[in-house]
Amino acid sequence: MLPLRLQTLDFPLPGGWQQALAHALAQPHACILDSALPGELSRQSIIAFAPAMWFSATGQSVTFQRARHGSRLEGDPIDLFARVVHHAQAEMPLRSPLKPGFCGGWMGLFGFDLRCFVERLPWPRPQGPLFPDLAAGFYPWCLRLDHSTERCELRLLAGVPGGPASVHELAEELSRLFQRPTPASAACRLGLPCLHTSRDAWLEQVRQVKRHIFEGDIYQANLTRMISREGELDTSTLYAALRRLNAAPFGGYLDCGLGRRLLSSSPEQFLTLADGLLETRPIKGTRPRGADAAQDAALKQELLASEKDRAELTMIVDLERNDLGRISEPGSVQVPKLAACHSYARVHHLEATVQGRLRAGLDIGRILRATFPGGSISGAPKKRALEIIHELEPVRRGPYTGSLFALGVDGSLTSNILIRTLLQEPGRVSYHVGCGITAESDPQAEWDETLAKADALERALEASC
Repeated sequence: MLPLRLQTLDFPLPGGWQQALAHALAQPHACILDSALPGELSRQSIIAFAPAMWFSATGQSVTFQRARHGSRLEGDPIDLFARVVHHAQAEMPLRSPLKPGFCGGWMGLFGFDLRCFVERLPWPRPQGPLFPDLAAGFYPWCLRLDHSTERCELRLLAGVPGGPASVHELAEELSRLFQRPTPASAACRLGLPCLHTSRDAWLEQVRQVKRHIFEGDIYQANLTRMISREGELDTSTLYAALRRLNAAPFGGYLDCGLGRRLLSSSPEQFLTLADGLLETRPIKGTRPRGADAAQDAALKQELLASEKDRAELTMIVDLERNDLGRISEPGSVQVPKLAACHSYARVHHLEATVQGRLRAGLDIGRILRATFPGGSISGAPKKRALEIIHELEPVRRGPYTGSLFALGVDGSLTSNILIRTLLQEPGRVSYHVGCGITAESDPQAEWDETLAKADALERALEASC
């Protein structure tokens, strides 16, 4: 057994958070949880890199690296990851109290196609972004920025094999790194957008979803489409543009290895867990921001008054209540907020809050099997909606509509829904946009909604060249 002790140190950033991000983005397996639009729900941002362990799964093929040793496993990635997490907790027990917020632990990606291990569903299509289905590192240290105080703190779990020995040694190493000039921007090359689903094909897909609804198969489904552009972009420049042009409370970044990186400016929280309280905040209903204050206020009121959007959100709230009910203490599931309007850089959204108290003894595997993927980006009933999504969408989603997460050594969890997310691969960058389809959906209006959601992503791409 190797007991862990938390060591902390104030760590001022003379060059600011943006410069620290630029340095971090050049590091292997960097992971960032980034509240570029701080608020009540997004009070911290986290930078971590150089994990002590790395877990990566594509389908049932799993690789696990620790220090200089690696192993290959076969099996259900959710079960294997839960087992690795449990083993690490048993091997490295905590021997000191922790502070509020993330203090070290697992950070990474739950890709959308983990759905195949939650429900019996078809394997993902070969076309589309080629990312792991689950990728996570154990990060023994992190830089944590508290947005309420603008104070940056270095946090280290001392005692992790292969990790830093003391917070002071780590601080000296990071200070040397951050004092170097930021990495020079790479040459940029960006092709024209390629629509993997044409407008006419999309409109027909919306009509097919509506036929399923009228036949009683489902109540709603989240339908998405992919856009890609050939070329090479400097990751640091692109991420800076994305967080500037589409500031969001649940953004982030993950280097999955082999030139595969996800850059997210998500407005949506998936799951949080703190002191036994589970919470999810699904989004349904969208309006673009107005050209001036009067138009903006009118669009916000239009969204709040929309029976179609409120009904869509209510259906997803019912689904999320059922999901949380599977792992919560009896009678503890509640809905503190049913339909609140929140405004972001480019759009307004309707959001709800669903909470439950987690039953004792349930691990991350049980939590995922009850709740993943999120209801707002799948549909209701969830399994049938996922089957229809697979039938209609011509490419895999990859990380999109999965989750970027941080699972602390104390069992706390914070995670987003990976929407408004760019996926970088060698020679290509891509993204998806989508919307919820209900019986009242107008196909052209749904197409227009995807254009509004794509706007900030396209602006970020253009600003990076």
